[in-house]
Amino acid sequence: MKFMLLHLVLYEKRMISDELRKLYVAVDQSPASVIITDTKGNIEYVNPKFTTLTGYTFNEVYGKNPRILKGEDKPSEFYREMWGTIESGKEWHGEFHNKKKNGETYWELAAITPIRDSNGVITNFLAVKEDITVIRSTQEKLQKINEELASKNDAMKKELHYAQKVQ
Repeated sequence: MKFMLLHLVLYEKRMISDELRKLYVAVDQSPASVIITDTKGNIEYVNPKFTTLTGYTFNEVYGKNPRILKGEDKPSEFYREMWGTIESGKEWHGEFHNKKKNGETYWELAAITPIRDSNGVITNFLAVKEDITVIRSTQEKLQKINEELASKNDAMKKELHYAQKVQ
């Protein structure tokens, strides 16, 4: 009987270990940047995609706040709202205009959610972020083209109206 219990416990440990390994590999190989911080915002983990995108290594960001990436365009109220949301236990979604280690800027679409322990206490925050720089750039180009077309359309309407009066 003891042998069967021991065998069952070892089997369960191996299954849990296998599941943890799969989860680690999935996060580590994710095409999205993953950051885990403590409740004060100090970085405890970043995946390789984060390093590839930002140029910062894990050792350079460990213990630091993600504000090292902060661009200049967001008011402090934006960050107060974000922290208020996640500290209250809710998930937050939004965009960041951040800076890489080399000073280049980029856009990210982020989801930040609290991680809770078995008692429901928030112990960490998880940020999953997608680089949307190309999407934002394309949107800006399309907006400029639309504005130019609208302007040309208005000019053509005026010319047509003038031509009709002349006729």
